[in-house]
Amino acid sequence: MARTRASVVKTLKARGAKARKGHLRLAVGDLFWYVDPRVEGVGASGRLVLEVGCWTPELPPEPEGGAVDCPLLVDVDLGDDPVAATSALVDRIGQIGDLTTLVARLDELSGALVDRRLRELLG
Repeated sequence: MARTRASVVKTLKARGAKARKGHLRLAVGDLFWYVDPRVEGVGASGRLVLEVGCWTPELPPEPEGGAVDCPLLVDVDLGDDPVAATSALVDRIGQIGDLTTLVARLDELSGALVDRRLRELLG
């Protein structure tokens, strides 16, 4: 699992993710996407998940704890091909760079939790 996680991190960095306060972050237009790979489960049954958070500077303060502190949070199971799933996710969120687009494409982030402050901004 450690090698797979390292490959996912390498893919994220190759696709433009930069370390910020100990977490990987992708800047897309006016939005910032935090992507934290984590293992869910134990041993051979463990699976790799990307914890994805979206933050806008319109909702200060900047997240200290990465994705989990963002006003939008979604877990993305990386399945049997974590590197391909990571690339597909970066393709998807790489097209969402403002709140208007986020509203229009929110359904593409299945299971996303959106806090009250962001819901108010999204209208």
